[in-house]
Amino acid sequence: MGFTGLSFINPSFSRNLNDSKPVPNIVIITCHDLGQHLGCYGVPTVSSPNLDRLASKGVMFKNFYSTSAVSSPGRASLATGRYPQSNGLMGLTHAPWWWSIKEGEKHIAQLLGEKGYKTTLIGFQHIAQPQQLGFKEHLSVNNTARETVKEAVKYFQNGVNLKQPFYLEIGFTEVHDPYRHGADSTKGIFVPGYLEATKETRLQLARFQGDIKFLDNCAGEILNAIENSPVSANTIIIFTSDHGIGFPGAKWSARKAGLNVAFIVYQPGSVFSGGKVFSAAISNVDALPTLLDYSGFQIPENIEGVSFLNYISGKEKNPPRNAVFGQYTPDMRRDNQSRTVISGNYQMIWYFDAGRTVKYPTNASPSRFSAHTEREETTGTRPFFELFEIEQNPWELVN
Repeated sequence: MGFTGLSFINPSFSRNLNDSKPVPNIVIITCHDLGQHLGCYGVPTVSSPNLDRLASKGVMFKNFYSTSAVSSPGRASLATGRYPQSNGLMGLTHAPWWWSIKEGEKHIAQLLGEKGYKTTLIGFQHIAQPQQLGFKEHLSVNNTARETVKEAVKYFQNGVNLKQPFYLEIGFTEVHDPYRHGADSTKGIFVPGYLEATKETRLQLARFQGDIKFLDNCAGEILNAIENSPVSANTIIIFTSDHGIGFPGAKWSARKAGLNVAFIVYQPGSVFSGGKVFSAAISNVDALPTLLDYSGFQIPENIEGVSFLNYISGKEKNPPRNAVFGQYTPDMRRDNQSRTVISGNYQMIWYFDAGRTVKYPTNASPSRFSAHTEREETTGTRPFFELFEIEQNPWELVN
């Protein structure tokens, strides 16, 4: 990332498991543009009882960061344990950006498939063709939420081979706009501090909350199917998102709100249970090495994330990293590109070009605001570096 003076550990060790203990099944449920906008993460107006319950039974990470403020690179880092600059997927895969993951990069589906896992994708992912990533089957190809839930429930009712471990990825396009499942303001509307509470913003947030409620209901059906299946005791469930919410000040920027995402893990009777909450800063490149470590598999040499297993299990007092890194790269040009490091109570953002400074809290329209369009509510030249003190300035309003 170009920063010095920060320790970074890259272990290549594995946990020795008792041979009689089967390797765990792994289920990852992903969604779009959620950030941490859930009740369990302190958003009181959101209806998310099923995911809140998962957090209360499992392990929740408060300071879990994606490596990117847009979908494809964040997802690829989660799946490969490698930064966008390393795996090649630094921006979105579709038009007009056309970024692609480097040939030879190994997705978690391929890594586990080589270990004998059955690998299945149900619904959406945003990296490359499923077969290229190591998925042996792809269900709910049209990516509709109802079809995805139907196929996932069916998978646990009659598609599980008790003699073969499985990796199952379940992807939803929700809660990406346009919001399609009705507004929800029954408990009010939470407006993050980097947004002005304009009429349009509140209306968009109410629709956003409606989609979250719908997503939570979908997740609840899948979680119930897992809980009632014969594999529930030996299955790790992970819920996460790709980047921050799709509003100005979060998505499309390397600000904290653009990178901070929900990450909840649960397996009954394991280190991933008990309603524990961890505040250590963790990058999504750390998820894969932690899972491999827990499963007893050697961590490949090129993995750039670190295993948090010993920290989560209490074997180590201090977390294995003291900084997380992120980037935003909209296209092949320099303008609007940025890199960031978050360490302790501080975040520094480095912009490749000066650009325009957005005034926060902003009243920019969520439906038109992005780094690719004319920004509203801008003032003066943006500095090349911004430094935020997070504890006293959680919404990052003052540089």
